[in-house]
Amino acid sequence: MIVAYYADSLGLSRPGHVRMEERYIFLFEKWLRGHYAEEIFIINRASAALTIDKLYKMYKDDQEYIKDEQKKDILIIHEGVCDCAPRPVSRRVRMLISALPMFVRTRIITFLHKHRSWLLKNGFANYLVPAGKYRDILKEWLSNAIMQHERIYVITISPTNEAIDKHSPGFQKSITRYNRIIREVVSEIASDKLFIIDIHDMLSKVSEKLNDYIIEEDGHHITALAHRLIADSLIQKETELLKANA
Repeated sequence: MIVAYYADSLGLSRPGHVRMEERYIFLFEKWLRGHYAEEIFIINRASAALTIDKLYKMYKDDQEYIKDEQKKDILIIHEGVCDCAPRPVSRRVRMLISALPMFVRTRIITFLHKHRSWLLKNGFANYLVPAGKYRDILKEWLSNAIMQHERIYVITISPTNEAIDKHSPGFQKSITRYNRIIREVVSEIASDKLFIIDIHDMLSKVSEKLNDYIIEEDGHHITALAHRLIADSLIQKETELLKANA
């Protein structure tokens, strides 16, 4: 069984918050190994600061090394928060800033951090992957994936907390917009191989305890409790499929 996993830093462990064995991909893999007699191969491409365009490129590169006759069972995609986070400068400007001498770069970064809220409120909002491009890439990716995999799980973007939304005005609205794109694209493709793991919806129902599931300091990385929720959702869906095919 081949399980391909593509995620940004939300799929990683987090010192002081999420241990290696608390990650949902580890919990899911452990369950798979206990319920399937065949060998389990995990292609784990979770890494920090990855946007959908970079993850999709990794996916396409990986497909070149998996022979056509090999069965590709599960694909898990968990990304979007890097894509949709509003930023006061564009990716191109960020690259130009990074090339400046240290003393100049430090002053600019300090200014941007100090005035981030004001800049975003006054229209200086940029996105690493604009909504239209995000939709196009996701639709192309999932349309390709349903021909390559038995089932695909797409995990939505978790909500942020109030403090971070104040620091980055428009962040929660952007999360809502990109999650809407995820749901719309899945609906448009209308494949019985596609499933949404809606962590955003799950956490919206426990909003009064959101900081138990989202790391309070940064407002977007998930805690061990949220990892457990995602793992349980994946396991529940796999259990249903096992029963249906029994």
